[in-house]
Amino acid sequence: MASARRAAQGQLTVWVIAAPELRADGLSLPVVHDGLDAFRQTYGAHGGEGFLIRPDGYLGLRDAPVSGPRLVEHLALTFRG
Repeated sequence: MASARRAAQGQLTVWVIAAPELRADGLSLPVVHDGLDAFRQTYGAHGGEGFLIRPDGYLGLRDAPVSGPRLVEHLALTFRG
């Protein structure tokens, strides 16, 4: 996570958006349960995928399974100088 935050120049907020029935005990990240299933419907999410949503609501990266190196590479390109 630290390398992703550095690549995003400190402008990264991470949330887990979980289906209402999903247990998220023990996660060290903040969890939001999507009771209306809006995220899955909007982005076509399936289990195990990771998404980077830009502040303007557009999809920046979709990854399954989530890969730290791919995420860091994408953030470094997005936030470069």
